[in-house]
Amino acid sequence: MQKKYRSKGITLFLLGTITVFLILSGCAATMSGAVKDDSSLTGISAELAPTGDHTGPKLRVGVVNFKNKTPSKVLGIGESAADILGTILQKTKRFIIIPQQDIASILGQQSMGASGAINPATAAKMGKILGLNAIVTGAITAYSEALEGQDYLVYKKKKQIARVTVDYRIVDTTTGIQIMADSGQGVYEKKTGGLLGLGSKSSYDTDLRDGALRDALTKAMVNMLKQLESQSWSGRIASIKGRSVYLNAGKKTGLEVGNILLVQDLGEEIIDPQTHVSLGRAPGRMKGEIMITGFFGSDGAIATIRSGAGFKINDLVKIKQ
Repeated sequence: MQKKYRSKGITLFLLGTITVFLILSGCAATMSGAVKDDSSLTGISAELAPTGDHTGPKLRVGVVNFKNKTPSKVLGIGESAADILGTILQKTKRFIIIPQQDIASILGQQSMGASGAINPATAAKMGKILGLNAIVTGAITAYSEALEGQDYLVYKKKKQIARVTVDYRIVDTTTGIQIMADSGQGVYEKKTGGLLGLGSKSSYDTDLRDGALRDALTKAMVNMLKQLESQSWSGRIASIKGRSVYLNAGKKTGLEVGNILLVQDLGEEIIDPQTHVSLGRAPGRMKGEIMITGFFGSDGAIATIRSGAGFKINDLVKIKQ
Protein backbone atom coordinates (compact mmCIF):
# COMPACT_ATOMS: atom_id res chain seq x y z
CA MET A 1 0.00 0.00 0.00
CA GLN A 2 2.85 2.40 0.87
CA LYS A 3 4.50 1.70 -2.50
CA LYS A 4 1.22 2.46 -4.22
CA TYR A 5 0.83 5.82 -2.46
CA ARG A 6 4.53 6.61 -2.97
CA SER A 7 4.24 5.87 -6.70
CA LYS A 8 1.09 7.96 -6.92
CA GLY A 9 2.82 10.83 -5.12
CA ILE A 10 5.78 10.77 -7.52
CA THR A 11 3.40 10.73 -10.45
CA LEU A 12 1.47 13.70 -9.09
CA PHE A 13 4.74 15.57 -8.47
CA LEU A 14 5.93 14.98 -12.01
CA LEU A 15 2.56 16.00 -13.43
CA GLY A 16 2.62 19.15 -11.33
CA THR A 17 6.16 20.00 -12.44
CA ILE A 18 5.25 19.50 -16.10
CA THR A 19 2.15 21.66 -15.64
CA VAL A 20 4.21 24.49 -14.17
CA PHE A 21 6.64 24.40 -17.09
CA LEU A 22 3.77 24.26 -19.54
CA ILE A 23 2.31 27.39 -17.99
CA LEU A 24 5.67 29.19 -17.89
CA SER A 25 6.95 28.25 -21.29
CA GLY A 26 3.98 27.08 -23.39
CA CYS A 27 3.52 23.71 -24.99
CA ALA A 28 5.89 24.31 -27.90
CA ALA A 29 9.51 25.28 -28.10
CA THR A 30 10.30 28.98 -27.81
CA MET A 31 12.90 30.98 -29.70
CA SER A 32 14.15 34.55 -29.56
CA GLY A 33 16.43 36.43 -31.91
CA ALA A 34 14.70 38.57 -34.53
CA VAL A 35 17.63 38.92 -36.89
CA LYS A 36 15.62 40.92 -39.44
CA ASP A 37 15.03 43.82 -37.04
CA ASP A 38 18.12 46.01 -36.81
CA SER A 39 16.83 47.94 -33.79
CA SER A 40 16.45 44.76 -31.74
CA LEU A 41 20.14 44.07 -32.23
CA THR A 42 21.80 47.40 -31.55
CA GLY A 43 19.34 49.77 -29.98
CA ILE A 44 20.83 52.63 -32.05
CA SER A 45 18.52 52.62 -35.05
CA ALA A 46 17.15 56.04 -34.04
CA GLU A 47 20.64 57.53 -34.51
CA LEU A 48 20.77 56.17 -38.05
CA ALA A 49 17.25 57.10 -39.10
CA PRO A 50 17.16 60.04 -41.53
CA THR A 51 16.24 63.28 -39.75
CA GLY A 52 14.54 64.59 -42.88
CA ASP A 53 14.41 64.31 -46.65
CA HIS A 54 17.86 64.31 -48.20
CA THR A 55 18.56 67.41 -50.28
CA GLY A 56 21.16 67.82 -53.00
CA PRO A 57 22.86 65.18 -55.11
CA LYS A 58 23.31 61.72 -53.62
CA LEU A 59 26.72 60.09 -53.56
CA ARG A 60 27.11 56.94 -55.64
CA VAL A 61 28.69 54.42 -53.28
CA GLY A 62 30.04 51.02 -54.24
CA VAL A 63 30.11 48.23 -51.66
CA VAL A 64 32.79 45.64 -52.39
CA ASN A 65 32.92 42.16 -50.85
CA PHE A 66 34.81 42.10 -47.56
CA LYS A 67 37.90 39.92 -47.29
CA ASN A 68 37.45 36.78 -45.22
CA LYS A 69 40.38 36.77 -42.78
CA THR A 70 38.71 34.61 -40.14
CA PRO A 71 40.99 31.75 -39.01
CA SER A 72 38.31 29.17 -39.79
CA LYS A 73 37.32 30.86 -43.10
CA VAL A 74 33.62 31.02 -42.24
CA LEU A 75 31.72 30.27 -45.44
CA GLY A 76 30.21 33.31 -47.20
CA ILE A 77 30.88 35.79 -44.42
CA GLY A 78 32.63 38.38 -46.65
CA GLU A 79 29.84 38.38 -49.23
CA SER A 80 27.20 38.54 -46.51
CA ALA A 81 28.91 41.57 -44.90
CA ALA A 82 28.80 43.47 -48.21
CA ASP A 83 25.12 42.63 -48.77
CA ILE A 84 24.13 43.67 -45.25
CA LEU A 85 26.13 46.92 -45.38
CA GLY A 86 24.65 47.79 -48.77
CA THR A 87 21.13 47.30 -47.39
CA ILE A 88 21.84 49.43 -44.32
CA LEU A 89 23.28 52.23 -46.47
CA GLN A 90 20.33 52.05 -48.86
CA LYS A 91 17.85 52.38 -45.99
CA THR A 92 19.26 55.79 -45.07
CA LYS A 93 17.94 57.10 -48.43
CA ARG A 94 21.03 59.31 -48.66
CA PHE A 95 23.05 57.36 -51.23
CA ILE A 96 22.79 55.47 -54.50
CA ILE A 97 24.24 52.06 -53.68
CA ILE A 98 26.00 49.98 -56.31
CA PRO A 99 26.11 46.41 -54.94
CA GLN A 100 28.99 43.99 -55.35
CA GLN A 101 27.27 41.86 -57.98
CA ASP A 102 26.70 44.88 -60.25
CA ILE A 103 30.27 46.07 -59.74
CA ALA A 104 31.64 42.62 -60.58
CA SER A 105 29.48 42.37 -63.69
CA ILE A 106 30.55 45.74 -65.09
CA LEU A 107 34.21 45.38 -64.19
CA GLY A 108 34.21 41.86 -65.62
CA GLN A 109 33.27 43.35 -68.98
CA GLN A 110 36.22 45.72 -68.58
CA SER A 111 38.61 42.85 -67.66
CA MET A 112 39.17 44.37 -64.24
CA GLY A 113 38.61 42.46 -61.02
CA ALA A 114 36.86 43.73 -57.89
CA SER A 115 37.93 42.59 -54.44
CA GLY A 116 38.64 44.01 -51.03
CA ALA A 117 42.15 45.06 -52.20
CA ILE A 118 41.40 48.66 -53.21
CA ASN A 119 44.37 50.97 -53.81
CA PRO A 120 44.39 54.53 -55.24
CA ALA A 121 44.86 53.31 -58.81
CA THR A 122 42.04 50.73 -58.76
CA ALA A 123 39.77 53.13 -56.86
CA ALA A 124 40.24 55.78 -59.54
CA LYS A 125 39.55 53.26 -62.31
CA MET A 126 36.40 52.02 -60.56
CA GLY A 127 35.24 55.61 -60.12
CA LYS A 128 35.79 56.29 -63.82
CA ILE A 129 34.06 53.14 -65.07
CA LEU A 130 31.19 53.01 -62.56
CA GLY A 131 30.73 56.71 -61.81
CA LEU A 132 31.31 56.09 -58.10
CA ASN A 133 32.07 58.77 -55.53
CA ALA A 134 33.27 56.37 -52.86
CA ILE A 135 33.96 52.69 -52.23
CA VAL A 136 33.30 50.94 -48.94
CA THR A 137 35.14 47.71 -48.21
CA GLY A 138 36.98 45.92 -45.45
CA ALA A 139 37.68 42.55 -43.87
CA ILE A 140 36.17 40.14 -41.37
CA THR A 141 39.06 39.44 -39.01
CA ALA A 142 37.42 37.30 -36.33
CA TYR A 143 34.29 35.21 -35.86
CA SER A 144 33.31 32.85 -33.08
CA GLU A 145 30.26 31.00 -31.80
CA ALA A 146 29.61 29.75 -28.28
CA LEU A 147 26.83 27.55 -26.92
CA GLU A 148 25.47 27.98 -23.43
CA GLY A 149 22.71 25.89 -21.91
CA GLN A 150 20.81 24.89 -18.82
CA ASP A 151 19.03 21.56 -18.31
CA TYR A 152 16.19 21.48 -15.83
CA LEU A 153 14.17 18.43 -14.86
CA VAL A 154 11.93 18.48 -17.92
CA TYR A 155 12.99 21.70 -19.62
CA LYS A 156 16.08 22.59 -21.62
CA LYS A 157 17.27 26.09 -22.39
CA LYS A 158 20.03 26.84 -24.90
CA LYS A 159 21.69 30.05 -26.07
CA GLN A 160 23.99 30.51 -29.08
CA ILE A 161 26.24 33.57 -29.05
CA ALA A 162 28.02 34.81 -32.18
CA ARG A 163 30.76 37.45 -32.06
CA VAL A 164 32.40 39.11 -35.04
CA THR A 165 35.13 41.72 -35.63
CA VAL A 166 34.91 43.85 -38.76
CA ASP A 167 37.51 46.19 -40.24
CA TYR A 168 36.03 48.70 -42.68
CA ARG A 169 37.25 51.63 -44.74
CA ILE A 170 36.01 54.24 -47.20
CA VAL A 171 38.02 55.30 -50.28
CA ASP A 172 37.38 58.43 -52.34
CA THR A 173 37.35 57.28 -55.96
CA THR A 174 38.25 60.72 -57.35
CA THR A 175 41.48 61.13 -55.41
CA GLY A 176 42.09 57.49 -54.45
CA ILE A 177 42.62 58.66 -50.87
CA GLN A 178 41.35 56.59 -47.96
CA ILE A 179 39.05 58.90 -45.98
CA MET A 180 38.13 56.54 -43.16
CA ALA A 181 39.43 53.35 -41.53
CA ASP A 182 38.01 51.80 -38.39
CA SER A 183 36.95 48.53 -36.81
CA GLY A 184 34.14 47.31 -34.61
CA GLN A 185 32.58 44.31 -32.98
CA GLY A 186 29.13 42.78 -33.23
CA VAL A 187 27.32 40.33 -30.96
CA TYR A 188 24.17 38.36 -31.53
CA GLU A 189 22.37 35.91 -29.26
CA LYS A 190 19.78 33.36 -30.19
CA LYS A 191 17.85 31.49 -27.51
CA THR A 192 15.86 28.30 -27.80
CA GLY A 193 13.92 26.31 -25.24
CA GLY A 194 11.60 23.32 -25.08
CA LEU A 195 9.97 20.74 -22.87
CA LEU A 196 11.36 17.24 -22.59
CA GLY A 197 14.02 18.12 -25.13
CA LEU A 198 11.54 19.12 -27.83
CA GLY A 199 12.77 22.10 -29.82
CA SER A 200 15.71 22.71 -27.49
CA LYS A 201 18.39 21.76 -29.97
CA SER A 202 20.40 24.74 -31.23
CA SER A 203 21.98 24.13 -34.63
CA TYR A 204 24.10 26.36 -36.86
CA ASP A 205 22.28 28.70 -39.20
CA THR A 206 23.26 31.74 -41.23
CA ASP A 207 20.91 33.98 -39.22
CA LEU A 208 23.34 33.72 -36.31
CA ARG A 209 26.29 34.82 -38.45
CA ASP A 210 24.30 37.56 -40.18
CA GLY A 211 22.88 38.82 -36.89
CA ALA A 212 26.38 39.48 -35.54
CA LEU A 213 27.42 41.14 -38.81
CA ARG A 214 24.33 43.34 -38.86
CA ASP A 215 25.02 44.41 -35.27
CA ALA A 216 28.63 45.39 -36.05
CA LEU A 217 27.83 47.17 -39.32
CA THR A 218 24.80 49.04 -37.99
CA LYS A 219 26.97 50.44 -35.21
CA ALA A 220 29.65 51.32 -37.77
CA MET A 221 27.13 53.33 -39.77
CA VAL A 222 27.10 56.08 -37.15
CA ASN A 223 30.66 57.02 -38.15
CA MET A 224 30.27 56.06 -41.81
CA LEU A 225 27.39 58.47 -42.31
CA LYS A 226 29.44 61.36 -40.94
CA GLN A 227 32.37 60.61 -43.23
CA LEU A 228 30.34 59.96 -46.37
CA GLU A 229 28.15 63.01 -45.96
CA SER A 230 31.22 65.21 -45.48
CA GLN A 231 32.30 64.27 -49.02
CA SER A 232 31.39 66.66 -51.82
CA TRP A 233 29.33 65.15 -54.62
CA SER A 234 30.82 64.98 -58.09
CA GLY A 235 29.68 63.53 -61.40
CA ARG A 236 31.32 62.93 -64.76
CA ILE A 237 30.76 64.12 -68.32
CA ALA A 238 29.59 61.09 -70.32
CA SER A 239 29.23 62.69 -73.74
CA ILE A 240 29.38 66.06 -75.53
CA LYS A 241 27.27 67.01 -78.56
CA GLY A 242 27.93 70.57 -79.66
CA ARG A 243 26.95 72.77 -76.72
CA SER A 244 24.99 69.96 -75.03
CA VAL A 245 26.76 68.07 -72.27
CA TYR A 246 25.47 64.67 -71.07
CA LEU A 247 26.17 63.66 -67.47
CA ASN A 248 26.23 60.29 -65.71
CA ALA A 249 23.81 61.56 -63.02
CA GLY A 250 20.23 62.81 -63.17
CA LYS A 251 16.90 62.82 -61.32
CA LYS A 252 17.69 59.71 -59.30
CA THR A 253 20.85 61.38 -58.05
CA GLY A 254 18.88 64.46 -56.99
CA LEU A 255 19.90 66.97 -59.64
CA GLU A 256 17.31 69.57 -60.69
CA VAL A 257 16.72 71.63 -63.81
CA GLY A 258 18.50 74.96 -63.35
CA ASN A 259 21.36 73.58 -61.23
CA ILE A 260 24.69 75.24 -62.10
CA LEU A 261 27.66 72.88 -62.18
CA LEU A 262 31.37 73.64 -62.27
CA VAL A 263 33.51 71.63 -64.70
CA GLN A 264 37.13 70.70 -63.98
CA ASP A 265 39.62 68.11 -65.14
CA LEU A 266 40.71 65.21 -62.94
CA GLY A 267 44.03 66.73 -61.98
CA GLU A 268 47.51 65.25 -62.07
CA GLU A 269 48.11 61.91 -60.37
CA ILE A 270 50.82 62.25 -57.71
CA ILE A 271 53.25 59.32 -57.39
CA ASP A 272 55.38 58.72 -54.30
CA PRO A 273 59.01 58.97 -55.53
CA GLN A 274 60.19 56.29 -53.10
CA THR A 275 57.42 53.69 -53.19
CA HIS A 276 56.17 54.56 -56.69
CA VAL A 277 52.64 54.17 -55.34
CA SER A 278 49.90 56.61 -56.29
CA LEU A 279 49.12 59.12 -53.55
CA GLY A 280 46.00 60.39 -55.26
CA ARG A 281 45.29 63.34 -57.51
CA ALA A 282 45.98 67.04 -57.18
CA PRO A 283 42.98 69.42 -57.53
CA GLY A 284 41.96 69.72 -61.17
CA ARG A 285 41.91 72.88 -63.30
CA MET A 286 38.57 74.68 -63.53
CA LYS A 287 37.24 74.82 -67.11
CA GLY A 288 33.86 76.56 -66.88
CA GLU A 289 30.18 76.14 -66.00
CA ILE A 290 27.18 74.21 -67.30
CA MET A 291 23.47 74.35 -66.43
CA ILE A 292 21.07 71.38 -66.15
CA THR A 293 18.27 71.64 -68.74
CA GLY A 294 16.76 68.14 -68.75
CA PHE A 295 17.15 64.45 -68.06
CA PHE A 296 17.47 61.17 -69.95
CA GLY A 297 17.61 57.45 -69.23
CA SER A 298 17.46 55.96 -65.74
CA ASP A 299 19.81 58.52 -64.18
CA GLY A 300 21.32 60.93 -66.70
CA ALA A 301 21.14 64.71 -67.17
CA ILE A 302 21.50 67.08 -70.11
CA ALA A 303 23.22 70.44 -69.61
CA THR A 304 24.16 73.40 -71.75
CA ILE A 305 27.49 75.23 -71.63
CA ARG A 306 27.29 78.60 -69.89
CA SER A 307 30.98 79.51 -69.94
CA GLY A 308 34.39 78.04 -70.60
CA ALA A 309 35.72 75.60 -73.20
CA GLY A 310 37.82 72.49 -73.62
CA PHE A 311 35.36 70.16 -71.91
CA LYS A 312 36.14 66.45 -72.29
CA ILE A 313 34.49 63.12 -71.54
CA ASN A 314 35.20 62.07 -67.93
CA ASP A 315 35.75 65.64 -66.68
CA LEU A 316 34.40 66.19 -63.17
CA VAL A 317 31.27 68.25 -62.51
CA LYS A 318 30.39 69.68 -59.10
CA ILE A 319 27.49 71.75 -57.75
CA LYS A 320 28.32 75.46 -57.70
CA GLN A 321 27.88 76.72 -54.16
